[in-house]
Parts: sequence; structure tokens; C-alpha cells
Amino acid sequence: MKLVRPNKAFKVIAHRGLSKHNPENTQLAYQAALSQHIDMLEIDLHMTKDGALVAIHDDTIDRISNGKGAIKGLTLEALRAFNFSRQANFTVDASIMTFDEILTLCKKFSKTLLIEVKKPKNYPNIGAQIIQKLKHHAFPTNRVIIQSFDQSFIQKLAETVPYMHYGVLISKRKYWLKQPTFSEIAKYADYVNPNYQLINKKFISRAHAEGLKIMPYTVNDSQTAKKLIQMGVDGVITDIPEEIFKL
Repeated sequence: MKLVRPNKAFKVIAHRGLSKHNPENTQLAYQAALSQHIDMLEIDLHMTKDGALVAIHDDTIDRISNGKGAIKGLTLEALRAFNFSRQANFTVDASIMTFDEILTLCKKFSKTLLIEVKKPKNYPNIGAQIIQKLKHHAFPTNRVIIQSFDQSFIQKLAETVPYMHYGVLISKRKYWLKQPTFSEIAKYADYVNPNYQLINKKFISRAHAEGLKIMPYTVNDSQTAKKLIQMGVDGVITDIPEEIFKL
């Protein structure tokens, strides 16, 4: 059964995979999401001590694994020793995934990959590494969006690699009392993706006037989704894509 969308262009994005029912940012979560009728798979990337790109939301492994430590202070080999299913009391075994493994998996499907780069200032070369991996795997550039809360990182990457699609994440903490400068963001990005609580008609009209699309995070109930759709968002990032709309 397919998801019922408000219109054909509306996008449903699986946040960290199908993360309500599987350990987030693991192969189990990604495989489950890719098997659904979603449009995009959202992932988070950090870089290990030895330069491997890995999928994890936090900059430490403390919350979601049976180990401890910062990603940038651990090698990939060290990370492979831990089980990344600690969160939400999952009892399965789940290893950390590399970006290479994610690209290999995603090439089997037709979904777009929404890549969030976490704390890029911690990893000076991470943008170039991501682009290099995409080229190595010959992953279609029209199926990739790179986004971050760090606007300067996205701007610089877009200047270096202008043919990719980019997004800027907008936090509630920074923009609760003001709106982003949409005209500046539109010079280098295609998407402006805010915390859903920041969405109002003014936000949408100003973003759309600059040609920016809006996919708020993290929308986990149908009533909120309906309100956002009525206001005119272009998609929703959600932990429960299979539940957010009636199947």
C-alpha cells in the first residue's frame, strides 16, 4: 500500500531510517525505510579518528551503543566492536554503518539520500570526503541532498561543488525570535528545513518567494502533519513515515 500524499510533489522523509521500530542510523532501520514508499532517507554523518565516514547522530557513542567515547577519537575498527542498538531498549545486534555501506545499500533503491553533516567544524575535510565517496560509488547526484545546521559549511561546499543539491537546517533555539535570511540562503541552497515549530505562513511565503523548498523536522503525529500541509510545506521529516499518513 502506498502513502497518501496531499500532492504528487510532497516528500516523505524517513528520519534516521525507520527509527521508531529499529535502532536509528543502522542497516536495520535503513533497510526497513527503503522498503517503504518513502521519498527520501535521512542519515547523519560523522568522521572517525582514522577518517572513515560513519552514520550516527551524536558525536559520541554513549547514548546508542554499549561503549563510550567521541567518534573523532575512535577508529572504525574500535567502533565495530560495539552494539549500536542500546537506545529504546532494542535487543538486536547492530553495527555502525559506514557511508560506503550506505551508498551500496541505497543504490539498490530509487530513494533520494538526505545527508546531514553533523558538526562539520570537528572534521575539516568531511565535505570533500562525502563528495569523493559519492563519485566513487557513481551515486546519482539528482538523488542526493547535503544539509547541515552549519550554514557557512553548506555555503562553502556549494561554492566548491555547485552541481549538488543543498539544504540548511534551521534550529528553534537560534531562530525562535527571528526568521532566517532566505535571500542569502537561496544563493547556495535549495532547501530550508526548520524545526516544525518554527513554521508559519510568513516563513513559508518568504522561503517560497526565494525558490526554497521547506521540509520541517521532526514531525511525528498526523495532526501536526496536516497543519503543516495546509500551510504549504513541501515535505516532512519523520520517525514514523509509515504511520504519519493513513495507508
